Amino acid sequence: MNAITDEFTYTLAQLGPSWGMGFVVALAFMEACPGLGLFVSGVLLLTTATALYANDVLTLQQISLAAFAGAIIADHLGFYLGRYLGPTFHHSNFAQKYSVRITRAESALRRFGAAAVPVGRFIPAIRSITPTLLGLSGVSRAYFSVVDVLACALWAVALGALASGITLVIE
Repeated sequence: MNAITDEFTYTLAQLGPSWGMGFVVALAFMEACPGLGLFVSGVLLLTTATALYANDVLTLQQISLAAFAGAIIADHLGFYLGRYLGPTFHHSNFAQKYSVRITRAESALRRFGAAAVPVGRFIPAIRSITPTLLGLSGVSRAYFSVVDVLACALWAVALGALASGITLVIE
């Protein structure tokens, strides 16, 4: 396993900062992308960020900025996908069958939307579906955007802090 890690780290170091930032953006996007995020682990992003930082390929600021960009793009894609699919979903047989439960869930999302975004951002299992659910529930675009920017910024800083902490432990 160390041989794979060493080869991966060496390849990232040789590609340089612009490729490293692109890789972090792509991984942050994939782990938060609706549907795809259920299969892409945040551990891969954390490992990559740590390797890039430990080998002086990227600074913590660059890692955090790249992760923020990928996360915000994926979250907004999910939100607008939910907004687009909302009318179709609400008229589906599934939604008609469970209309009482769906109405209650949407009401709770609207009521606790400010908490749903950051909580969803920090829990890997629901990270990729929370924005879509908020879009389906009709949460305001401006409200979602403001809260999501804050949640993604906090999450990106936490990713940088974890990468830094792991680097200190490794060395």
